[in-house]
Amino acid sequence: MFPAEIFSGCPSPGEREVFARLKDSSNTPDWIVLHSLDIAHHVRRVSGEADFVVIIPTRGVLCLEVKAYRRIHRNEAGWLYGSEQIPDSRGPFRQASEAMHSIRNRLIRKRPDLAHILFWSAVVLPYIDFKIPSNEWHDWQVIDAAHFRQRPLPESIENVLKNAREFLSTCESARWFNAGLPTLTPKQAKAIAQELRPSFEIFESTKVRRDRWDKEVRRYTEEQFASLDAMQANSRVLFTGPAGTGKTLLAIESARRAHSGGERCLFVCFNRLLGRWLQEEMAPLGETMTTSTFHSFLLSLAGCVPQGEGVSTSFWEEELPERAIEALVERDPQFTPFDTLIIDEAQDLLRANYLDVLDLLLRGGLASGRWRLFGDLEKQAIYSGSIPNPVALLQQRTGSVPLFSLRVNCRNSPRISTLVHLLGGLAPNYSRVLRPDNGIEPELKYYGSSAEQEAIFLQVLESWYGEGFGGGEIVVLSPRADRTSLAAHVAKEPWRSRLRPCAESTGGQISYASIHAFKGLEASAVVVTDIEHLTGDAAVDLFYVAVTRALHRLTILVHESARPDIIRALTGQGAVPNLNSSGEPSW
Repeated sequence: MFPAEIFSGCPSPGEREVFARLKDSSNTPDWIVLHSLDIAHHVRRVSGEADFVVIIPTRGVLCLEVKAYRRIHRNEAGWLYGSEQIPDSRGPFRQASEAMHSIRNRLIRKRPDLAHILFWSAVVLPYIDFKIPSNEWHDWQVIDAAHFRQRPLPESIENVLKNAREFLSTCESARWFNAGLPTLTPKQAKAIAQELRPSFEIFESTKVRRDRWDKEVRRYTEEQFASLDAMQANSRVLFTGPAGTGKTLLAIESARRAHSGGERCLFVCFNRLLGRWLQEEMAPLGETMTTSTFHSFLLSLAGCVPQGEGVSTSFWEEELPERAIEALVERDPQFTPFDTLIIDEAQDLLRANYLDVLDLLLRGGLASGRWRLFGDLEKQAIYSGSIPNPVALLQQRTGSVPLFSLRVNCRNSPRISTLVHLLGGLAPNYSRVLRPDNGIEPELKYYGSSAEQEAIFLQVLESWYGEGFGGGEIVVLSPRADRTSLAAHVAKEPWRSRLRPCAESTGGQISYASIHAFKGLEASAVVVTDIEHLTGDAAVDLFYVAVTRALHRLTILVHESARPDIIRALTGQGAVPNLNSSGEPSW
C-alpha cells in the first residue's frame, strides 16, 4: 500500500473501507496499490486523480473510482451524488476511464515495452446496489454493495480484470492487446508503481526545522498567558515555577500590558546579560517603560560608578542599596514612583534591603502597590547570600501574597526535560511538557583530560556546523568564570576566532559564558563544559540551570571523575545509564 496508512484527512468513508480491505487482505502478497494518485497530464482536464490504482502481477492494472454515496441520481443534466445540487456531466464510469487512459498514456510514453499490459477501470459503489444496464459501461465493471458485502474485494477486482481480458481478446478495435504476449511480471509491476509514484526522500532543512521549533516554543509560551489573565484582578502576584515554564516571557507580557494601560512601569531583573536582552525587547515601548538590571538602576539613582572590576560583594549587596535609599529620601524628594513593578529572577532580589529600595520606587509601596514578580524559588537561587525563605520575607512586607504556580514546561524538548528531572534534581517534576518530541537525545560525553575535553568539544561544534547551526545559535556554558573556562582557552582555528564571551560576541559568533551569567536566557544549541562533579545542592542546582537553557540541542562534557555522580543520580531515579562505546548514555 502506498501510502502505508491512509491520509487522516481523507473525507470518503468508502475510500477508507476500500483501503482497509485491500491492506488487510492476506491473499494479495504481490499486489501494489496506489491510493489517491494525482494525474498531472489528464486526457480531458488540466489535472485529475485516481482513487486507487491496483497493480497485479499476471493480471494487469485496474483503476478504481469510489463513490461512497447512499443515493445516486442521473438525469439529462448529468449525475447527482447524495445531496449534491450540481450535476457531474462525466459520471463515475467516464471519470474512471479517463483516469485510466491518462495513466496508461503517460506510462507507455516512457516505457513502450509495457504497452501490451492490460489496463482497465471500474467503479466501486459500496453503499448502493447498482443493476442498471447501459451501453456506456459493462455490468462487470461495477462493484456495488452486493458484491462489496458478499465477496472479498480482491476477488471482485480480479473478476473485473478477467472479464476485461476476455472482452479485449474478442474486440476487433483493441488490436493493441494481444492475449498471447507475456503477462505483467512482478518486476514490471514494481516498475509501473515507481514510474507512477516515484520514491524520493526530501529532508526538511535544519534551518527550516529550527525555525519551526522556535515558533513552537513561542506559541507554547504564549499559551501560558492564560495565567496572567487568571490573576488579572489581583494587584500583587508572585508567579513561581521551575526553568522552562515561560516566566521571562510572562514578565515581558505583563510589562507590555501595563504599558498599554498607560502605566509607568519599572521592569528589573538580576543578571546583566538578561537585562541587556530585555532592554532591547522593551525599547520600542518608549520612556514610560524603564527596563534595567536592578543594580544598574540603583547606580543611576545613587549617581555613582563602581571603580575597577574587583568591586566587593558588600558594595552591591549593602552599600549600593543604602546609597539608593539615601538618594530617594534625601536628595530627590520629588521622585515620582512607578505605577507598576515587574521583576524577573525574583529569587535573586528578595532580600530585605533590596525590598526597602523597591518599596520606595512603587506607588503605594510593596504592601499596596501593583506588582508582578516572577521567579524560580526552587532551583535557581544559585548566588551566595540568597534568602532561605524568600516568600516568608515578602509576606512579612506585604501581607498575604497570591501565588501562582507554573509547572508546564514550554521551552525544552521532552528528552531534555527528562534529563532535567533525572540529573538536575527537579522535584516535583513538570506537570506537562508542551513541545512534541523532536527525537534528539541530549548527549553526555566523558573526558579524562583537558586535551581530550577540547577535542570532544571541537568535534561537537564541527558536527553542529555541519548540521547547519550558525555560530549565533550556539552557546557554551561553564561553571567556571569566562577566563578559566574551556572555551576561553581554545587555540585551534577557526574555532578560536569564532568563540567570544557573551558580552562581546556579535550575531554570528559562538558565545560562551558562565552558567551564572547566562541564567534567564536560552539558546538553540548549548554545550555545557567543565563539569567535574555533581554532588551537593549547589553543584546540582548549577547543572540544572545550565541544561535548562537548551531549546533544541544539548551536549554535556563531564570529567570521568564525575561518572559515579551521574550514575548515582540516575540510580536514585530508578535508571542506570547504558553507556555505549562513545561514552554516551542511552536514556
